[in-house]
Amino acid sequence: MDHPTTTRTVVAGRVRTADGSGVHAWVRLLDPAGEFVDEVATSSSGAFRFDVLPGHWVLRALSPFGVTETPVEAEPGRATETELHVSEHLPDHLEIIQISTLSLGDRSYLITDGAVAVAVDPQRDLERITGVLDSRGLRLDTVVETHVHNDYVTGGLDLARRFGAAYAVPAGPSLGFDAVRVADGDRLTAGELRIQVIATPGHTDHHVAYAFASADGVPRLVCTGGSLLYGTTGRTDLMGRERAEPLVRRQYRSVRRLAELLPDDTVVLPTHGFGSFCAATTAGAAQRSTIGRERSVNPVFRQSEDVFAGGTLSGLDPYPAYYRRMAPINSAGPPPLASLAAPRPAEPAELVDRIAAGEWVVDVRPRADYAPVHLPGTVNIDVSGPLATYLGWLVPFDSPLTLLAADRRALETARNELLRIGFDRLAATAVGNPLAWAGPQGLASYPRSDFATLAVVRPLRPVTVLDVRGGREWGSGHLSDARHIPLPELPGAIASLPDAEYWVHCHSGFRAAIAASLLAAAGHRVVLIDDTVDHAGPRTPDR
Repeated sequence: MDHPTTTRTVVAGRVRTADGSGVHAWVRLLDPAGEFVDEVATSSSGAFRFDVLPGHWVLRALSPFGVTETPVEAEPGRATETELHVSEHLPDHLEIIQISTLSLGDRSYLITDGAVAVAVDPQRDLERITGVLDSRGLRLDTVVETHVHNDYVTGGLDLARRFGAAYAVPAGPSLGFDAVRVADGDRLTAGELRIQVIATPGHTDHHVAYAFASADGVPRLVCTGGSLLYGTTGRTDLMGRERAEPLVRRQYRSVRRLAELLPDDTVVLPTHGFGSFCAATTAGAAQRSTIGRERSVNPVFRQSEDVFAGGTLSGLDPYPAYYRRMAPINSAGPPPLASLAAPRPAEPAELVDRIAAGEWVVDVRPRADYAPVHLPGTVNIDVSGPLATYLGWLVPFDSPLTLLAADRRALETARNELLRIGFDRLAATAVGNPLAWAGPQGLASYPRSDFATLAVVRPLRPVTVLDVRGGREWGSGHLSDARHIPLPELPGAIASLPDAEYWVHCHSGFRAAIAASLLAAAGHRVVLIDDTVDHAGPRTPDR
């Protein structure tokens, strides 16, 4: 598919704290392929500007107040304005520092009184947190977990040990390490911070929220983990489908109790709900909320228990296969990243042997680079997207895994994403381009196209349109005569697929690229529809 040269446009904005103050920060621009393109320092007012081509980008702000990311779409012909919020000041010197992990749809937090900090649900790559602590001169007093996590490997134990901080984990689950076990009604103190533990079971059996107050004892914010999210609640089937209904009812009651215990202006800080599969239903678009706002918009407060339970259970989509490995790792105590060996580089002959042996060799280059030239038998999962989510869904946890990347930066980004979900040991890696990796089997390719071209081709020759979106997406509308196989089910279905010319699509192209590479590796003829489903034309909803 040809992409004509387009006039450049502007993405500009400011990095601010939630009270509107400008923040001096570094803002990084990640291109549509997810790789580093540029970096600028903001002005003293937090202003920044990039000249870019129209398309999708990610902005990452790094400041003394936190690290946050946001996707933006640059439109031709006009400047795109955006804001990145990195902290929020509340009364009595309370400050919220948000640390986003966009690729997993999660947030961690530092809550501080200006001198002492508490870390909430930290991810495993700790440099983002330690950088804020160092630059602000904050002393880390306590690390708290709202629950034993199912979608990522925690960094809490490593962080607490590194700083000699207390490590608070909900009472109940058996742990392989010492921790402060907390339960409903417990109270913690860190500097001027007063923390109330409130039981919120439902997302997991042993789940708590942490309500933070200053010396006056009035709660100002509550860290809700996977219980109360923005516009929804956490899913309740992670303990097993048979536990889902009892837990959803516990969630209904515990979240409503939480709201009764707190003032309406209490700021709500969930860990999940920003793209994580830990949300029961699609979370709202809000980037900030309060108890009062959730009372007015969240179904958990607006519906009866039976209606809420039925709607929540019926809306549960499948979740990534790697989730079932996270709780055991987190309960045992994850090894610190510093203890892990660096991956070993592989020569071309080894890559050929690993592919021939049926091992997973994943090329993390952008799909626009992969499609025209790649090693046959590899799978393409673009590092710019939710690589960890879908690799962790498709690749068996203990399978030998080799990564291919265009450069060292992309490889390190991919490895960091996988470390977040416990893929600690790579069989091998290679950096460069397919010409350097190729063995005697040569190179492979397949075409990229769009929905407009598909509309022209379908009347001319037999093609099979393969839709690899999720079930809810398919039900909202799909092309007539399309075949539906959700991406996570495709590896198990490929062997039974008839010979055909497969035109593969998803919502935006990311999942379709993975599916196209899987089909091509299995010997099928494939065309990647690298286009958004909004361009697909008339679609038929399921009745």
